[in-house]
Amino acid sequence: MADETPLPRSPAVPQTVPRTPPVAIWSLILAVLSFTCGWLFTAIPAVICGHIARAKIRKSGGALGGRGIATAGLILGYIALVLGIMGIPLLVSMIQSDRERLQRLSTERKEIASDDGKTKVTVPGTWTKMPGLNKQASLQVGYKSKQMYLIVITDAKADVPDLTLEKHHQLTRDRMLQKMKNASATQSVSRTIDGHPALQDELTGTEKGPALFRERPWVFLHTTVDDGDHFQQILAWTPKSRWQPQNQLLREITRTFHSGE
Repeated sequence: MADETPLPRSPAVPQTVPRTPPVAIWSLILAVLSFTCGWLFTAIPAVICGHIARAKIRKSGGALGGRGIATAGLILGYIALVLGIMGIPLLVSMIQSDRERLQRLSTERKEIASDDGKTKVTVPGTWTKMPGLNKQASLQVGYKSKQMYLIVITDAKADVPDLTLEKHHQLTRDRMLQKMKNASATQSVSRTIDGHPALQDELTGTEKGPALFRERPWVFLHTTVDDGDHFQQILAWTPKSRWQPQNQLLREITRTFHSGE
């Protein structure tokens, strides 16, 4: 039996896989982000990209694929868009509620005492204790978001027997000025705080010390109170750029200072 000669095979025609346009992929990515962190900021672009991708695929005559990806991005984008629009009133309500809470706290007053209860100040409800401002301070309070701070450093007269109110105030004043660059100070004026004699001035300069105060000018309301047994040094400060709108509150808090059991 004669060998059969095999018929020549037709060469295989390579099939081209339709390319997925990047805009379809971006539509899906942006839609997914809308449910995590993007909200309306990615939901709207997701819908736009989805429509553009579907239009390109439809007009390509089969050269482009990814219709499913574009459709998924479009559907998810619309869902995120609807949910986002429905959430706007809730977001507005939350913002308004938070503003009302901060407004209420700013008008309320509360007393904050040192750990031993011997020194106290009355501050707005937004203020809290802030340990770490100064290791020597017996009382440390502040409102961090507004960059307002106040500390009290207590020196027993028995430890500095030869100092008067004037000398103690001058010593602490000079010490602070030496720690600052471009330092300046106002004239000290007499005050009465908690029924006791006091001296007060303003010190301005760039702190050389802790990073919290470095690289910007600060204004310190520097007050020394003679309560009979102690010299109470009260330092209240804020950045120089905020001094004008905030210094009256710092003065008010300083005037509420109270020492004793």
